[in-house]
Amino acid sequence: MPDSATVYPQPLDVETIVEVLESDDEARIVDVCKRAHPGDVEEALERLDDGEREAILHMLPSDLFMSDLINYLDAGDVEKKLQTLPETEQAEVLDAMDDDELVDLLQEVSDEQRPQLIELLPEKKQAVSEELLQFEEETAGGRMTTAMGKIHESCTVAEALAILEKMKEETEVLSRIFVVGDNDQLIGKIRLRDLAFGEKTALVGNLADDDQMSIQVGADQEEAANMIARYDLVALPVVDAEGRLLGVITHDDAMEIFEEEATEDMEMISGIGGERGELSYLQTSVFGHVKRRFGWVLVLAFLALASGVVMHMYENVLKAYYVLVIYLPMVVAAGGNTGGQAATMIIRAMSLGELGPGEFTRVVFKEMRVGMILGALLGVCVAVQIQFLLPQSVLGEGDSLIRIAAVVGISLLAQVTTSTLIGAALPLIARAAKLDPAVVASPAITTLVDVSGSIIYFALASALMASG
Repeated sequence: MPDSATVYPQPLDVETIVEVLESDDEARIVDVCKRAHPGDVEEALERLDDGEREAILHMLPSDLFMSDLINYLDAGDVEKKLQTLPETEQAEVLDAMDDDELVDLLQEVSDEQRPQLIELLPEKKQAVSEELLQFEEETAGGRMTTAMGKIHESCTVAEALAILEKMKEETEVLSRIFVVGDNDQLIGKIRLRDLAFGEKTALVGNLADDDQMSIQVGADQEEAANMIARYDLVALPVVDAEGRLLGVITHDDAMEIFEEEATEDMEMISGIGGERGELSYLQTSVFGHVKRRFGWVLVLAFLALASGVVMHMYENVLKAYYVLVIYLPMVVAAGGNTGGQAATMIIRAMSLGELGPGEFTRVVFKEMRVGMILGALLGVCVAVQIQFLLPQSVLGEGDSLIRIAAVVGISLLAQVTTSTLIGAALPLIARAAKLDPAVVASPAITTLVDVSGSIIYFALASALMASG
């Protein structure tokens, strides 16, 4: 991303930009895209449908794409714009992109188109892109940029400043300069102000701190983002197995990673599968949404049949005590709600690094107590409602308010406790099995506890109502 010091003289809110983009007035559209912050332009474009967005991208001049805007647009929009340009202008637009944004684009395009775009790049940028493309997209290496301030420890302060002067336009972050030894081994870092006000003949290696905090190039991108947040870093160095500095992940990259990971977890928790890609909600086609949702909907629909089987097994109980049907949805829903709550709490704690692999027993014991208290409180409240507010007219022959209250109250206690345990345990088990914990969360947990709730409810009803 461009330097945050870039000034945009007339800030415009996104709603105003959207209004202009929808006006079909080419002069106004080009003008507002030049005046507005590119982040706001991108936000406004995401609110338009495919046809409107493509028309606007087509009318924008190529020189506008060689400014900051190119580093804010998503890869799909950049790809569409490139297809409308001659090769010479394609090369200029690609050369204007930051190397990490360029690699995101190259990872997004087809295997056939990728070599053609790489061929348009200057020789130096080709080498950088090919080097970054060797790393998996969701690893530290796949998210890093090589546009960093890097100085050898043997340089004097004066020499270091001269080197940084030459690279200032190409470097994303100059507030932290990384100091390397022979063979690019990471030695530490130094602040730009220390160089600016330091003795000009002093060696950089003597002024740099020995902070070698870094992340391995193959580590997961979420681990990198968590380190940046935990240690309040401006940039996190990425190194190989030998400790050689390969690039950095900046704080703005960390924000993007957090957004992507949060979206992925939210979609998994909601039973939405497949790759989301770079497209926003409005940019994704109806068929694309259906394709990502239908698999889980179908699986869960058939799993829900198990609840019907349980009800069929206890058909005689339902016929004899039909008043119990009133409270069945409550018992089942209470389990789904508390199980989902527990799963959400545990998944969040794991994503923040609050729960290690050895915390299973402590977590389960804590959630068991939480579930028992919630279930007991809920059971007592509903039992009181049954005892004093349930109309006598809904009772069948031989029904007893006390027995009905006991069935519902004890069922809620058992169901909520069981569901809370399931919701807490399954994400931990999933992590131990090298699966994404979000996959086992709601609605998968909801469907599971629906079945367990039906079994608990009818088993207790069969035992307690028949005993009277």
